[in-house]
Amino acid sequence: MSHPRQCACYAARAVFGTALLLTGLTACTNGELNIGPVGDVVLDVVGLGGEQQAAVEQEAAASVGPPLIIGYQKTRVAIPGTGPRGRSQYYVAPDGVEIAMNNGFVTRVIGLGVNLEGMFLPADSPYMANFVQSAREEAVSDRVADYYRKGRILNDTFRCALTYVPRESDKGIVNEQCRRFFGGPGFRNTYWTEGDRVVCSLQWFHPDADHLQFFETAEQATSLDLNQQGC
Repeated sequence: MSHPRQCACYAARAVFGTALLLTGLTACTNGELNIGPVGDVVLDVVGLGGEQQAAVEQEAAASVGPPLIIGYQKTRVAIPGTGPRGRSQYYVAPDGVEIAMNNGFVTRVIGLGVNLEGMFLPADSPYMANFVQSAREEAVSDRVADYYRKGRILNDTFRCALTYVPRESDKGIVNEQCRRFFGGPGFRNTYWTEGDRVVCSLQWFHPDADHLQFFETAEQATSLDLNQQGC
């Protein structure tokens, strides 16, 4: 691992290991967050309990809509929603770590040691509609990523090709291979699907960070590592 990537990974782990874990991994009932047994363990590990735990639960319960269930390396958390801004839905942890999603695709990540300032997806692209069917048809589209690296904002344009691998029943895997327009390494995203729905995904957000893992349910998050297996 290169030194900048190693430092970025340490920083991201530190954030998830202290602040984000305050939220704990939760289940969602009627649009509200509930700290479960896993969350209780996490709170004990970071030294919270009693009134402090109640404050965390109250903040988590204030989520606008379902939380974002996300993993990074070995950590799993549920981040409360704060509502839409523009085309993206935003999720903000108690410490200010911010993640934005547009139709299930990550568009902004702030506060994990490395920042994705914005991921721009064309309005007429497969990302906005008929994603799985577009993968079956091997569609090609573009992404534009702005991210902070080595003291400045970089703007990269990627050409991304979708492919679909059928599995049992109506399940499948969508592979997305993205290459830079002007050379250099790109990235690969993986989406596990049921019918036309993405149920979990492994998504890139910065060249100096590991992929983020997105889950549909808390059960998936507590039992799966998408870097090792699918869902």
